[in-house]
Amino acid sequence: MAFPKASFLIRRSVLFLLLWGGAVSLLHASSLQEQAEFLAGIPLPRQSVLYPLQQSPEYRDHQKQLQEQWAFCRRIRYDVMQQWGREHLSQDPASRGVLRYLFGGPDFLNAYAFFPDTRVMVLGGLEPVGDLPPPDALDPSTLGAALKNLDEALHTSLFCGYFITSEMKPQLANGSFQGVLPVLFTELALTGNIVESAQMIRPFGSPGVQIIYRRPGGPAQTLYYFKADLSNGKECRNFLSWLGDLGPGASYLKAASYLLPLDAFSETRNFLLNTSKLILQDDSGIPYRDFKTGEWGIQLFGVYTDPLAIFKRRREAELEAAYGTTYFKGSLPFGAGYHVNANDANLLLATRDLGNELQQPMPIMPLPLPTGIAFASPTPKPKPTPKPTPIRIRRALPVPIRKAIPVRTPKPILQTEEPQTQLQSQYQSPAMAVPIAISAIAAATSPPVIPQQTAVTPTPLPEPPAVPTAPSALALPDPVQTTTSGKPID
Repeated sequence: MAFPKASFLIRRSVLFLLLWGGAVSLLHASSLQEQAEFLAGIPLPRQSVLYPLQQSPEYRDHQKQLQEQWAFCRRIRYDVMQQWGREHLSQDPASRGVLRYLFGGPDFLNAYAFFPDTRVMVLGGLEPVGDLPPPDALDPSTLGAALKNLDEALHTSLFCGYFITSEMKPQLANGSFQGVLPVLFTELALTGNIVESAQMIRPFGSPGVQIIYRRPGGPAQTLYYFKADLSNGKECRNFLSWLGDLGPGASYLKAASYLLPLDAFSETRNFLLNTSKLILQDDSGIPYRDFKTGEWGIQLFGVYTDPLAIFKRRREAELEAAYGTTYFKGSLPFGAGYHVNANDANLLLATRDLGNELQQPMPIMPLPLPTGIAFASPTPKPKPTPKPTPIRIRRALPVPIRKAIPVRTPKPILQTEEPQTQLQSQYQSPAMAVPIAISAIAAATSPPVIPQQTAVTPTPLPEPPAVPTAPSALALPDPVQTTTSGKPID
């Protein structure tokens, strides 16, 4: 009789330990949404396990800095981008399907401003996926350092509108908040979304994350991020094969380092042209000459000015000429890509011609569920293609915040003829290394000069109103010379 009694006592002790351990974990467990709001500086209710952590001086500094920069971003760029998207993009069904935003890194903010209703958003970049431990599992000193690194990683994006890979890598490579996950969670919370789930996946071999989110009261939406090299090669082909299985959709390109014109990125360029129903991009994306008449309807916004000095070899004479035709549709009230200033930014909106689409239909494939296993569908072996030339990267000078204030752009007098679509000579890739801008934009001591265009007569406008002084917390760090090679920047 003693043995059954001892067995009962052992079972009861084990059960007690399991229940006690579960109770402890519940006391220290925060939900994904609480973690996202915590990172975004959003005050949490008193009953949240993260509420006490929000009372520390280190967190209050993080909260103040992030909320000030987010308010600035909304006032200068984000809110007016949303309005522009509602006017020019929301009526197209492609804006509510699958959005491919390659070369953008973890830039959920800009894509969401233009495409808030997209069913699936796929981001690609060179930053690692990383990890996001629950903040309540960290000690105060470790948490303070992690929040500081997060602030530095987000700073340039909130000010300029794009991420700098060389800045993010050191800032999110060390400490507790690593990779892009903390950035994505912060952006989702800042835009008012609810994070429901997050899981690591490898559907085609490269590491990625799938996040299910929704607006309050809205349907579930899916966000993917993958760390993948998009230059020609096996990794790129695997990524594009998986992406193609999602079906055709919209594509967005911004601050893409002028890589897509290069032969070494021809596979990605051709994929986007062949599978996109809508493409929105600045002049750093697909070359204008690749949008063939009869296949694409073109709308041009803003003004085409010469690229920054470090990108001067990427100037497109065909795109400049197109701005003097009926393709021009109006100015932009916000900066785009490397053109932080609203008065020298440009966007190209291309929509696939329906007549051509009827000749070459692209059926919409059902969205596959992530399984963590690479797709086994065979793909034809492509011809050997050149690898990208090593790219020298240097940090440009920061832009005074005054320069980023939107300025109305003179609207040119339109011509009646359509632009030429065929090149007179084949595009030549530079043999030398291409220096890439990885900061906001070079500081200018005089207003931007709009290049002369054929038969274009700008109409003078009254002087813009005075611009309020920007908060000191938004000053960019001093320029530092850095060098890397072989990788695009976001």
